[in-house]
Amino acid sequence: MDFKKILFKTSSVDVEKALPDGVIFCTKDGKIEWVNDKVAEIFETSKMNLKTSNISAFIENALNLISNALVYDKAVIAKLVDREVYFDMTVKETEEGYALDFRDININESADDILEEPVNRNKNDFLVKLANDFKSPLQSIIGFSQAMADGLGGNMTDQQEKYIRIIKKNSSDLMYFTEKLLELSKTENAQESFEKKTFDVLNLVNSVARYNSQLSSDKEVRWNVTIAESMKNTIVSNESYLRSILQNISEVILRSVEMGEITINISVPDEDILASKSLLSGNYIMISIKGSSLLLSENDLESMFNPYAIIDSSNRKNLLRAMTLASVKNLVKTLHGVVWVESKILKNTSFNVIIPAE
Repeated sequence: MDFKKILFKTSSVDVEKALPDGVIFCTKDGKIEWVNDKVAEIFETSKMNLKTSNISAFIENALNLISNALVYDKAVIAKLVDREVYFDMTVKETEEGYALDFRDININESADDILEEPVNRNKNDFLVKLANDFKSPLQSIIGFSQAMADGLGGNMTDQQEKYIRIIKKNSSDLMYFTEKLLELSKTENAQESFEKKTFDVLNLVNSVARYNSQLSSDKEVRWNVTIAESMKNTIVSNESYLRSILQNISEVILRSVEMGEITINISVPDEDILASKSLLSGNYIMISIKGSSLLLSENDLESMFNPYAIIDSSNRKNLLRAMTLASVKNLVKTLHGVVWVESKILKNTSFNVIIPAE
């Protein structure tokens, strides 16, 4: 690769601004082929060592950051692997790979976001501990109220039985809310370095459908699972995360309907869909969960995945739904995918998830 030719004869790199910064040329798979002295200074290693390494050894989630920078055509914040050090990283694509420019963070634009990360982490740790402290007494209230309803504490009057049922229902609802708050806090701390394995996605979807069919046995709801003919059953991802995603979406639909059909469709998204969701070409799987009797308004769709926007609004009755879907969004993002909702008047509402299949 003729780096001097690239640097001085292409308009994709501004030499006057780039060279005082850290500059790296790497291949499409991240292998470093050229660096300047500034990069060696930033990474605190020799240029020789850098030229025998991959960019992922020095920058967290390097290839994903490069893809995002190209898709959105703007600088991204890059963090060093071994230190809490951050840089603005600009990416330009060349014929052979990528030209990366590292510049010190603009304090006015980015420092606040970086400083918020440990604060948010501490907040989530606090909420996890707080939610766990709530669960134990709630379980006792639910257990004792059920025992009293079963007559283990002696005969009760009709009025007492009514009160016990109210106590049990409200405490069960509060337990569910606490579990969703706990789940949201955990997913906000979800690790990027999740475990991947090969599993049968059709079996997973069928098991989720069977479980929720039993869960909704008191409702007139029919479950249906379909898979595209061109679709392979096996994918490589995190099975636990995907199960949680599908289960949470199913619960959101079930809590809002009493009848109708819920269809889970597994397919391969076409290039137009990938482009519309700013996803690069690749091997993906798309799972759509449609509720035929679930209809949502534009106001519902605006804050579907953001519980923090609901707390101060008149739409607080949907806070639990937004917390559940925020957990879904966090897990989908961790799997490097996207999730969105489409609602068609008088037809159905569809929750769509796209994640890499390998």
